[in-house]
Amino acid sequence: MKVSGIIVEYNPFHNGHLYHIEKCRELTDPDVLIAVCTGNYNQRGEISIIDKFEKTEAALKFGVDLVVELPYVFTVQNAYVFGDHAVRILNQLKCDHLVFGSETDNLEELQKYAQLEIDVTRLKQLMHDGNSYPKSYGLLSSFLYPNDILAVSYLKALAKIDIIPVSIQRTNDYHSQDMDIISSATAIRKALKEGKDVSEATPLSFEDPVYTSDLYPYLRRLLLTTDKKDLEKIFLVSEGIESLLKENAEKYADYEDFISHCISRRYTRSRIQRILLHIANQIKEEDVERLPEENYIRVLGFNQTGQKYLRSIKEDTKIITQFKNIPESYKKIEWKTSLLYSTLKKDPQAYLKNSGVR
Repeated sequence: MKVSGIIVEYNPFHNGHLYHIEKCRELTDPDVLIAVCTGNYNQRGEISIIDKFEKTEAALKFGVDLVVELPYVFTVQNAYVFGDHAVRILNQLKCDHLVFGSETDNLEELQKYAQLEIDVTRLKQLMHDGNSYPKSYGLLSSFLYPNDILAVSYLKALAKIDIIPVSIQRTNDYHSQDMDIISSATAIRKALKEGKDVSEATPLSFEDPVYTSDLYPYLRRLLLTTDKKDLEKIFLVSEGIESLLKENAEKYADYEDFISHCISRRYTRSRIQRILLHIANQIKEEDVERLPEENYIRVLGFNQTGQKYLRSIKEDTKIITQFKNIPESYKKIEWKTSLLYSTLKKDPQAYLKNSGVR
């Protein structure tokens, strides 16, 4: 049986993602297509505009057979942690191929970057000179498009295992705000927030969209009322960034004003947003350090093909379909993050009941 995998965020699902699924099937002709999907939060520190169950429904409707979740603690991380753990899950699920999009669509070139031995001292010096981490990495490797960093993270993880990488050309610029038949998720979120029609770019309808900025009133109060010493205990908080966050929270009532004044050559928007999510969810450094190696796979949904495949591998893999069966240390984190996300929904209790948290 041939099994292919994709790693997705669907923030939200759009025509470019549909193209990704179709190309994956065209290029690898799988008997089973598996998506490792982020939950209610995304790698760049954004809150997902649609929840994990809406993502799952879309994936299954448009060609995926099995959807599994990348845990929060590995989602809201840098590209290399994110990519490594997503690939681990696909390996546990016995995938033969991983199909991903890249801007260069040059697999040989990307694999060269993946093989680079990074000079950490030089990297730190570049950052000390005022360059962001992504730019510093790019300077070390001579050339990297921003959206290829994830592709390189997948290839680094794949070097340890037998999954075959397949690269396809990205259909748009991740950061583009232009609306078209193939539009970026960024453009679609912006258009939705402005009340514009997005039906040309996505097959989904949006009854209860959630935006990252919706969290700011709560987050601002939290930053203003929490001691620096307590913020220092939060996961990924380092280098005195807690002082910057507190200072700007006091100055700016608008989320974009706050973020723009936190961004610098040292701190990228994504890094700041990841830290803010951990603060909002009260994820402490010690909570993450104490986590055992993940040895389970959380299933979000499947069709008949996916269900049949799960049955075929259940003896070799710890498959979990219910929230209550997640290992306790991971469940505590998923519980907190689910509760926070629910407060941004129109009907928090209905969401929590549907998610199995209550």
